[in-house]
Amino acid sequence: MKTTEKNYRLFFNQSCALCSTFPATETGLCEGCHTDLPWLVAACRCCAEPLTSHQDLLCPNCVKDPPPFDRTHAAFRYSFPINQIIPAVKYHRRPAMLGWLSRSLAQLMRDRLENDIPEALIPVPMHPWRSFRRGFNQAELIAAILGQELGIPVIEKGISRKAGGAHQAELNRQERLANLQHSFQVRRTLPASVAIVDDVMTTGATARELARTLREHGAVHIQIWALARTPS
Repeated sequence: MKTTEKNYRLFFNQSCALCSTFPATETGLCEGCHTDLPWLVAACRCCAEPLTSHQDLLCPNCVKDPPPFDRTHAAFRYSFPINQIIPAVKYHRRPAMLGWLSRSLAQLMRDRLENDIPEALIPVPMHPWRSFRRGFNQAELIAAILGQELGIPVIEKGISRKAGGAHQAELNRQERLANLQHSFQVRRTLPASVAIVDDVMTTGATARELARTLREHGAVHIQIWALARTPS
């Protein structure tokens, strides 16, 4: 107990992870920075496309072409400062920032989940060579924190990604869909209810292809959990 109390005091002596000025709360941020984040409030219930209405609606794309997943939960709009933090995590090797980001998503899921709790979390796999070059797979780090915070097991083995062509960030929506065809492999039994975990959902191409593959291998109810959603 003494060790726990000591660690608790040490944590709350830390400053905000964003402004470094005011004391951090349990989220890792000060109250001001936490409030000012671009929280995603109104969004399509299926793909989390940001909407202007607060009603629980579907966006035109999901009405016209329903994706192979059931629901998407994203904590933030992909705008300042999130659109600077996440690239810094991936391309400047600052994975520590994923801590408070993932805890923010975990808190959001605690508020939203009732009887819709997935049996397992599945981080979007990276090709081993890209993961080696970066030094980590950010989706795996996010899923690990979410799993620990919410008590949900994480599936880390048996799902892999083949070598792709061009990098997804360089492509438009149609090119992303074509580039991802048959790019995931599943070599294990899956539970019926799963949540795919990623850092940013942009066009939804990766989520669609991975969800399609998971359905072919036994997943029935599929959610997407992402830190942020990019407006189309």
